[in-house]
Amino acid sequence: MVTFVSPKRRKLLLGAIMVLLLLHGSTIAALADGMIIPFPAELGYVNVEYHRVTVEINDGYARTRVEQRFYNPYPVEVSGRYVFPIPETAALSDFSIRLDGRPQVVTNMSQGETNRYFQQAIKDHQDPTLLAYIDGETYALEVTLPPQGAKEMILEYEEVLTPRSGLYRYLYVLSTERYSGSNLQEVSVTVDLHSSKGLASVYSPSHAVTVERVSPNRVRTTYTDWDVTPTEDFELYYATPGQEFGAGLLNYEKDGQGYFLFLFSPSSTAAATDAIPKDMVFVIDRSGSMSGEKMEQAKDALQFILRQLGEKDRFSIVDFDDVVDGLAFNLLPVSGRSIRDASRYVDQLYARGNTDIERALTTGLDIVAESEKREAAKVVVFLTDGLPTAGVTDEGLIAQSVRRANDGVGASVHVFGVGYDVNTHLLDQLAARNHGAVVYVEPGQSLERALTEFYSQIAHPLLTEVEIAFEGMEVSEVYPQQVPDLFVGSSLVLSGKYRPSSGPVTVHLTGQTVGGQREYASSFVLEANSDRAFIPRLWATRKVGQLLDQVRVEGESEALMAQIKALGLEYGIVTPYTTLLIQGQESGAASAANMSLYRQDVDGDGQWDYNSVSGGATVKARLQNQAYQSAQQANLARGANVANHGAKNFVQVSQYAVDLELLRGKEMVDLTNQSADEWVVANFKADRVVEFGSAEYFALAEDKELQQVLQAGPNVVFHYQGQVIAVRNDAPQPQTKAPVQQRSPSLGSQVLSAIWQVLFR
Repeated sequence: MVTFVSPKRRKLLLGAIMVLLLLHGSTIAALADGMIIPFPAELGYVNVEYHRVTVEINDGYARTRVEQRFYNPYPVEVSGRYVFPIPETAALSDFSIRLDGRPQVVTNMSQGETNRYFQQAIKDHQDPTLLAYIDGETYALEVTLPPQGAKEMILEYEEVLTPRSGLYRYLYVLSTERYSGSNLQEVSVTVDLHSSKGLASVYSPSHAVTVERVSPNRVRTTYTDWDVTPTEDFELYYATPGQEFGAGLLNYEKDGQGYFLFLFSPSSTAAATDAIPKDMVFVIDRSGSMSGEKMEQAKDALQFILRQLGEKDRFSIVDFDDVVDGLAFNLLPVSGRSIRDASRYVDQLYARGNTDIERALTTGLDIVAESEKREAAKVVVFLTDGLPTAGVTDEGLIAQSVRRANDGVGASVHVFGVGYDVNTHLLDQLAARNHGAVVYVEPGQSLERALTEFYSQIAHPLLTEVEIAFEGMEVSEVYPQQVPDLFVGSSLVLSGKYRPSSGPVTVHLTGQTVGGQREYASSFVLEANSDRAFIPRLWATRKVGQLLDQVRVEGESEALMAQIKALGLEYGIVTPYTTLLIQGQESGAASAANMSLYRQDVDGDGQWDYNSVSGGATVKARLQNQAYQSAQQANLARGANVANHGAKNFVQVSQYAVDLELLRGKEMVDLTNQSADEWVVANFKADRVVEFGSAEYFALAEDKELQQVLQAGPNVVFHYQGQVIAVRNDAPQPQTKAPVQQRSPSLGSQVLSAIWQVLFR
């Protein structure tokens, strides 16, 4: 941590810009990035121009290198102290710091000196987030930045990771960069994993990382962003299987309810040669609406896939409008000749006629059924851009007919809906009832890219017809509800609830492999762990996605809306029914624009557009709840004004943070025509008021659970051990503080402002 001051204030202050590189966690050490805090409080923030983290982990031994560039925007020289907190659980070696390439000598600050330093900083800056860094010894280093100049800092350290619950965990506290004076131009975290036993279940609950298999025993994960202020700590889990598959089980218990996350994936040593052969049929819509770019992209994608088929695969092509044609009405073995014939067949496809979906799909399934039987993964890829207009046109009858045709075949039917004129209810049923996935391609998106990327994911099946059973743990509400097949490079992330109990847990997973049916059993011991509060939030996000999909298909009901509201308020999830309080994100699945889809009636027929079987609103709503249902990161659907602190979730309105637990069971009411004060008085009461920065405040912070809660803000109200506790800050706000997104006042803002006035008047 570096704190900088102007020369005039140097005698009065310890430093004026602090860069925090932190070790955090109750049982697992984690190091942080740089954070800049000005002393005195009116001094502006120094900018962090870039932040690059490269990590090498070899058989559990991690070496981290951090590169940062700090820029002083002021016309005067500033000096400060670089402080590196070291918690008791840290196991570091080879710690080193260089400034502009020159090695630096650091001194040690005792726990008492460190606490006095941070407590003063917390009061001066009215910044409770610094509570995270007290109660430990620190390294310190004096630093000077020239006027409007910059310095590059490189920090390196090593640590040993220890597996728990079958998984290794690497944590890097990246969120302290929110104290940069401006957005970072670049931020990246690259982790090179190597294990002599192979790698599996590489998963980040915090960031959408790319995972690249570099070699059989090496995997690289990368997170990169630009023009951003990081707010999430970087967290990565991985397993070292030592066999074909690796597994891990994470759990979290709250208020007598257990939540789990089960990870299972093939080892990085798995190769295409280990894959099950495929029997594939491509069923391609060539009706008139497919003319032009859509038809050309579909043909280009088919040509690519044909070239990627394995030598042990078999295939055929069915193309249809109101007439069904095909390359061959039996599966063809892959050979140079069959691929050339198929390529010529694809070249001559053109758009015409109407759309007989039922006959086309049953023909494709009949090809698989009537071909010579063998052990293979049976796959039908179906592509259409329209509604059924020929043959059987009733969606229920089509779904039943296809399901009957697939009985005894056991094919996975994967569906591509192109554009907005598709029957989403039908396509969803076709995929769900036939163990497949559905992909919607919006206008303007590349159909060719969607098809080729999807095929790359399913090209090498390793485990099909997957079933999971939990022994020693009673589970419920597990998502995804349909367990997918596993392929080279894929991973299963299963979330659910369980009834807390003692004793070991064994997860049995069975499925078909290239060598026949296999069972994989993994045993774990459930742990009480406070650093896994993301698990119930991830579970809740997936459940809300499933409930919203029910609303889309079945229409709104009081029961469905009540469940969605309750989950949204408890976990701070963006939903169409909590937008008075939980603000939508600027973009993505949880955007305010997506929430507005649920109140759109463009044609004025009295029916919400998203409840139609086709059209832009229903396709967009389906994509939104698909994203929730398949969420990998717990923050995907978090409200823009919501923050998570330990097990609690807070809604931020102006300068106030309010514990969402206080709103549990409360009605969402429209206060336009009634007094917000009267509603608040009837529902809330502060049992205890604590002044921010007081001795009483720091006494509260000695409780590790409350230490996380108090970081929500200098003005915070929360529920704890049967009391409503309010922390308030009457001091004038400093001119410089951590940058936050500015948003226009909403009705939710008015409600919570009224709450605050009533609590403290």
